[in-house]
Amino acid sequence: MSNFKWKDLLKLNSQADAYLSPLSCISHIDMNAFFAQVEQVRCGYSRDDPVVCVQWNSIIAVSYAARKYGISRMDSVTSAMEKCPNLIPIHPAVFKRGEDFWQYHDGYGSWNKDKNKQLSVELYKVSLIPYRREGRKILKIFQEYCDLVEKASVDEVFMDMGRLVFQKLLLQQNCDNGESSDDKEIDYSIFQDIRDIFVTGRYNLDSTLPMVPDKINEKIKFKGNIFTSSQSQQPAIEDWDDVIFALASHITDHIRSHTEKYLGYTTSCGIARTKTVAKLGSNYKKPDAQTVILNKYMNDFLDCGSFEITSFWTMGGFLGQSLVSLLSLPTKGSIKYIRESWITAQQLKEHFNAEMRQTNFIPERNKSNFENIDVLSKKLYELVNGEFREPLNPKPVVKSMMSNKNMRGKACNSLVDIISWLEVFCSELTFRVEELEQEYKKVIKPNTVTIYMKTAIGEMYRKSGPIIYRSSTFNGQAVLKASSTLAKEFESFYSKKKGVQVYPLVNLNITISNFDILDYQKNVMDMFGNQAQVLKVSEEDNKGKSTLGLEDKSVEETVNIESFYCKKCDLNFDSNKNFQEHLDFDVAMKLSETLNGVSEDSSNLSIGERRLLFRDTPKQPTSSQSNSRRIGKSKSNKSSHPKRNILNFFKK
Repeated sequence: MSNFKWKDLLKLNSQADAYLSPLSCISHIDMNAFFAQVEQVRCGYSRDDPVVCVQWNSIIAVSYAARKYGISRMDSVTSAMEKCPNLIPIHPAVFKRGEDFWQYHDGYGSWNKDKNKQLSVELYKVSLIPYRREGRKILKIFQEYCDLVEKASVDEVFMDMGRLVFQKLLLQQNCDNGESSDDKEIDYSIFQDIRDIFVTGRYNLDSTLPMVPDKINEKIKFKGNIFTSSQSQQPAIEDWDDVIFALASHITDHIRSHTEKYLGYTTSCGIARTKTVAKLGSNYKKPDAQTVILNKYMNDFLDCGSFEITSFWTMGGFLGQSLVSLLSLPTKGSIKYIRESWITAQQLKEHFNAEMRQTNFIPERNKSNFENIDVLSKKLYELVNGEFREPLNPKPVVKSMMSNKNMRGKACNSLVDIISWLEVFCSELTFRVEELEQEYKKVIKPNTVTIYMKTAIGEMYRKSGPIIYRSSTFNGQAVLKASSTLAKEFESFYSKKKGVQVYPLVNLNITISNFDILDYQKNVMDMFGNQAQVLKVSEEDNKGKSTLGLEDKSVEETVNIESFYCKKCDLNFDSNKNFQEHLDFDVAMKLSETLNGVSEDSSNLSIGERRLLFRDTPKQPTSSQSNSRRIGKSKSNKSSHPKRNILNFFKK
């Protein structure tokens, strides 16, 4: 008997609740040495070329080919070239002081013996815009496949696999048109029994799922590295959570292959029931690897020796170190130590309170984490047991943006220099705001700008002011004008302090905040709920239809009459022409319901689909309704429910 219920499976179909299901499946995909990969692809180098991305004299990204020489980001470009004489250093694009655009200077850098080809840190600022742009391309691919994607950073995402796996398991038919490799490798007919139960509605939410099919391990194999306690062989699929993870591994493998094929970037992936464990999984084996952490091997994975409590996302830095100190954790095996020392979250809470009273612990940073010990104890307990669940946020709230430069030498030695750098900063922020507007399809307008300066004598100067716009959209010139006004106030302030050395500045940055985020003007499609869909037909489908319907009569004559049978309507047709007309009618009816909404008595809904859409048990059709279905016509019977759009629940 399965350990899961129908409500656990059906919950996967909800964007809001899928992460809470015992059958939840989250994937984390991370780019491998992303900055180095971007430069490798841009410049046409192969993966075997030892490429490093260099900012001034510091290495900020190391390709895996370069890592074979023992090079890390701790190296300077000089020491790295000593380790690998064939090293290929590439400098990121830069802004030049006083200019409002960025560009590459390939071949230029601190390693170049020609002084005319050494980029001056006093005149240039590194631009990360090319990497953000490539990150957006990758994100777009992920969003084309998955309906719930969270951008964790410029080079990593979380994906909720719920709806994708739900569709594959209960709705997917075998695919023979070559659309995706995972469809060709899996025989979906093995799920026919559970589909029949779902379609006919012979279940209730609290009933247990049927056992997985007997020959499931012959029909489906996991993709990637499947973590097991022994690591000797691929584990057997024993319950529906294993099935879901197996299907998800095929989907992510296809998405990663597609990304590599069209953009040239390799990725690493982790698949698990929670975001935090999925992220650990993507980092477990690199590069170009995929690790699946099954629920039954969760503790084995967390205790494998590769992770400590500080390895968890959000548990690094000061918070993690504070926990290590308060709990007196060992340097190795800290996750297992916590799990075995405190059996419940309540025990952890009591220990925290006792230790904090005894040591008079007062956090210097991350104070909010220690204000509610109940929340912290529960989170820590769930983390070490692989149960800490967080929803995916597809559109993070923008709170602020900053453009910053640490000044060296006489890079900023006057008010004129400040204004020149502000022009660079405002240009960079303009690029970033415009990219966000394109990504989220929103109008984004910051209303406040803050200027921050650190003087030569170590004094901090901070001043904020409003951004005044002359139009309804964001304008970088408005930010430049507002920040320049603040810079002049800074100059005026220190000019009154005679004998105080202000220049050269050590640091200069501006931050824009207090955002208004507005929708674009809605169009007609928005007014109708964006329900319109375009039916995609492959070239092979078109070719097949024209061949059977028009061009080759001999094919039509030799086809068995059983080929002209519509299973959904339980109708036989005496010719291919009549059969195709019937199918066209079905497509037209389905398209109409897609545009106008679907009613409860629609002939295109199974009982299982009605349950999800209308939240109750549908009435059995009368004999007249059944007859109307068989002749392919629909009666306009009144329904107690309003029409609803099936596309809101099933991704077609």
